Amino acid sequence: MILTRDHDSIIYYHNLGQAARLSIPTNEHYLPLLYILALQEEQEQVRFFAERMALGSLSMRSLYIG
Repeated sequence: MILTRDHDSIIYYHNLGQAARLSIPTNEHYLPLLYILALQEEQEQVRFFAERMALGSLSMRSLYIG
């Protein structure tokens, strides 16, 4: 959804089902992503880094734009 710029689905993640709601039980770490995505210019690409998982379920995936 980030790569396809499907921002509505990202904003309304709770409509994506139980797995999405369980992935984001509280949104204080999730909301900054929305601000960053809102600043993305049309020509800027998203790249991901730190894509490993900790303890089998905690994602360290991060992104940068530009």
